Formats: sequence, C-alpha cells, structure tokens
Amino acid sequence: MNTNRYKAFLCIFAGLFMALSGISHGLAGDDDPTKGRKWLLALGGKLYDNMFLTLGISPPRGRNPLYPAGAAIPAADTWRCVACHGWDYRGREGHLKKVMNSPAFVSLRKMAGQPQKQIVAAMTRGKHALYVRQLPPPMLNALAFFISMGQHDITGLIDIKGRAKGDRLVGKDIYEGVCISCHQADGKAFIEGEEGDVPALGWVTSRRPEQALHKIRNGVPGADMLSLRFLTMEQVAGLLAYVQSLDPTPAEEAR
Repeated sequence: MNTNRYKAFLCIFAGLFMALSGISHGLAGDDDPTKGRKWLLALGGKLYDNMFLTLGISPPRGRNPLYPAGAAIPAADTWRCVACHGWDYRGREGHLKKVMNSPAFVSLRKMAGQPQKQIVAAMTRGKHALYVRQLPPPMLNALAFFISMGQHDITGLIDIKGRAKGDRLVGKDIYEGVCISCHQADGKAFIEGEEGDVPALGWVTSRRPEQALHKIRNGVPGADMLSLRFLTMEQVAGLLAYVQSLDPTPAEEAR
C-alpha cells in the first residue's frame, strides 16, 4: 500500500469508527437510517465491488475454490462480492445467469433491510470467512450497511432489454453539470473499466447497465469518480438514459 493510500485508509477508518460508534450521527429517532451516511453507503458499495482495490490490499492468492470452475474470470476477481452476487445483487436470478446458472450465485435481495449485525454474522462464518475477515470491523460494518440499506431494485430502473427507464433530458442536465468535466461530452475519457469493457460510456452503459448503475451510485474503487448517491433514483435513471444515447465507439476507433 503506498503512503497516500495508507493515509486515506486511516482517515476513512477514523471516520467509520466515529460513525459506527454513534459519535458522528444521532439517528435513533430518524425515519431515514441512511441520512447523513450516504458516504458510508458508497464506501460499502465500493467494498462490495472490489474490497481489495478499495483498501489497497492484495486478494488471496489463486482462484477462490468456492467459485464455479466453469466461469471464465480472472482469479483475483473470484474473491469479489460482485462476482457471485452480481451488479444487480440478484445472483443467478439476475444478469449473472448469463455467465452461469450456478447455485453459488446467490441473491442478496432478501437481505435488504436486515439488521447489520445479522449480515455481519452471515459474512464472517462459513464460506465468506476466509477473506471477509481480512476487513477491519468498521469496514465490515460498512459493507453490511450497504447490503442492508444500499441496494437498489434494478427492475425499477431498467427494462428487460437493458434500457434505462428515465428522462434523457433530465439526465443530460446532470451529465453536463456533474460528469462532463472528467468524461468529456462524448463520454470517452477517464474510464476505469472492468474486464472486457470498451472505453466509451455509451458502450458500457448500454451493454452493462447493471454494472454502470452500481458505479454511478457508489463510485469506482481506486479511482477518483465520485458517488452520485445525492441524486434521486429518477435522476439516476435519467442520467443512465442519457449516457446510453452516447456513441458507443471508442475514441481511437471513431477517428
């Protein structure tokens, strides 16, 4: 871990300790348990995406022995939560069924709204314990907080063809106000992609909308992209709709 990443980790750790100890928020009587803690949900979402890249640590060596042998995926990725539960959190009930209809691909949707302690207990026993226990307790709690309160229902955001159920004009305003300075007007700059991604937001959002939605809401591990959890779900759907309308051709091929 480099010095800057280590310092950032210490800052995050301190903030999490305060938040999870009840020092930095008073939510006992609040109707919204995520109020004032959207940053914590986003951190949990990045840990879900890639806990190792988020924390600047190495995953266990080799391939996760519990990951289905027939699925073609880099060994390091088999240790990521998203590899088994999916970008839509539905496991084989969602987009991962295209990869393999494996019982290892379990949906987490039933865990939405469950107590964090119950989720932590589930993660720290059995098959998850080998690598999840590498997480410091505050990080483990952040991941559990995300699983409990941070999931979204993909069916309300995209249709069965993967097209966003949002207002493209609303999304255009958001893109030009929030995203364009980094990704540029054509959406072809500064893209930290996944294996197989093409460096054009129009391509990623159209072909991997579930992945795009998770990263829009939570940010990207190891990158500077911000979390857009301050947007409503209607605005997120609009943003996705607009970005899906961008040219999917990579910049070098478009020349």
